[in-house]
Amino acid sequence: MTHDEARTIITNRKRELGDKLIILGHHYQNDDILEYADYVGDSLELARKASRIERAESIVFCGVYFMAETAAILAPGRAVYIPDPAAGCPLADMAPPAEVLAAWDAITQVTRSVVPITYVNSTAELKAFCGRNEGAVCTSGNARKILAWALEKAGKIFFMPDRNLGRNTARSLGIPDGEIVEWDPGAAGMDRDAIAKARVILWKGWCPVHFPEFSAEDVSAIRTRFPGIKVIVHPETDPATVAASDLSGSTAMILEYLASLGEGQKVAVGTEAHMVYRAARANRFRIDVVPLKEVYCEDMAKITLEKLAQTLSRLESGQGRVEVAPDIAEHAMKALDAMLRI
Repeated sequence: MTHDEARTIITNRKRELGDKLIILGHHYQNDDILEYADYVGDSLELARKASRIERAESIVFCGVYFMAETAAILAPGRAVYIPDPAAGCPLADMAPPAEVLAAWDAITQVTRSVVPITYVNSTAELKAFCGRNEGAVCTSGNARKILAWALEKAGKIFFMPDRNLGRNTARSLGIPDGEIVEWDPGAAGMDRDAIAKARVILWKGWCPVHFPEFSAEDVSAIRTRFPGIKVIVHPETDPATVAASDLSGSTAMILEYLASLGEGQKVAVGTEAHMVYRAARANRFRIDVVPLKEVYCEDMAKITLEKLAQTLSRLESGQGRVEVAPDIAEHAMKALDAMLRI
């Protein structure tokens, strides 16, 4: 199938299905895909949007698998599809449920006063684990609020799966590094005294787009290249990178920050390059936006025009449909609801 053939199929199917079909596109997708998206945003924003569109019967999520899972949980009764089920998330995969349960058992043998929190960039099973254990989901935008809630509730947090977001957020709450420990699933376990003394226990996981790709040295290099430049990075980057930058924030916060800058300013953005270049074009007559470093998400790139066209052609067959087991969906929804209430 050629690009032109794919475009024809996508255009025709969108026209044929009308408002019964919604195509969601994540910020990290390429422009060819987003040309056909009805809504563009981050993962949770898109999933929530899908849940509120009453007439949509079919939702096609152009993102990675955990995002489509979240949409399926938040929009029960709708058929959710992903153009390539192999578009996964290495970060989500770094926290296998069995290993998380083993860590939880060890932690709760030391203390029951602990709240599990999972980043939204995680599997439905991990979200369900948090729901079963009175925990919650968080995003990079509300992580500080969710962690503060958990600390007030229990005094100790088990945070998964992104260690950098966890540490950056804990530091923003004034928690010293001496009270932050890291659970390494590849090690034999953790000393009971370390568990007892810690306020935040981090799972050893990371997003390959943001770590170790963006470093404090990268920030120093771009400041040398462009004196006076502002630097904003995603909080999934290394804490040293965050400390070297002017600001860190979620996808939404990065876009808001760019919109707030005065004319003529120059800013480097440390996140996925498709999003950075799109933001640069959107602001090109007002400010100058450059990537801190050119990094792309390989899994997002698995969603192509051809795969989108094939999915739309075969909606009735169920190919590419994402379904979450009822028990998993029920408890994952509990963790998502907890986040929305906080």
